[in-house]
Amino acid sequence: MVSNVVITLLRHGRTLDNEASRYSGWIDSQLSKTGINEIKAMTKYYQKENTFSADINRIYTSDLKRTIQTAQLLFPGNFSIKQDKQLREMHFGDFEGKTYDELKENPHYQTWLNHLFTYQLPNGESFNQFTNRIDKGLAQIKSEILKEELSHVVLVVHGGVIRYLLTKLTNHSHSFFEWEVPFSRGFQLTSTQTEFKEENPCMSLRVVPSMENGIL
Repeated sequence: MVSNVVITLLRHGRTLDNEASRYSGWIDSQLSKTGINEIKAMTKYYQKENTFSADINRIYTSDLKRTIQTAQLLFPGNFSIKQDKQLREMHFGDFEGKTYDELKENPHYQTWLNHLFTYQLPNGESFNQFTNRIDKGLAQIKSEILKEELSHVVLVVHGGVIRYLLTKLTNHSHSFFEWEVPFSRGFQLTSTQTEFKEENPCMSLRVVPSMENGIL
């Protein structure tokens, strides 16, 4: 039986829509050239840190190609990659593909900015719908971790997904928007088997790649 459970949360690489500052929740945006280069730079960390990658049992992504491509670039070995639609970013509805300048005069957009955690986006999701979906995806992952005795899983997902999971799985004082989640980077959470089963906050949280590795 494994003694600890490690969950690594990594954000996908920079996309063309990210570079254009467009809302891209469910849009299947392509990685940009800059994004691909940034991801490749991160592989140096994982190649050096054999203790990091050697014990990975499974990699989870959303079903959007920016997360799948990032996982394939970061972990070019024969890792098991499982796609899950429940791990998508928030669905921005009518705001998908648009920029702030294109939306700033829209009254629905202004209402959303003033009520980010309660307002349901037109033809999209509310924050509560978004987090309920993520909870379902996490519950499935947790079930697989416990059933198969996995010791280290990696989630290559989206910024909003990572921010929510950090508020849910840790006892850190940061609120949702206080978490900084750079592209191609993320956080590693370590829990004892007991803590994980009982859904207690993780005992250890660290940034990956870390400053000590000379990458950041």
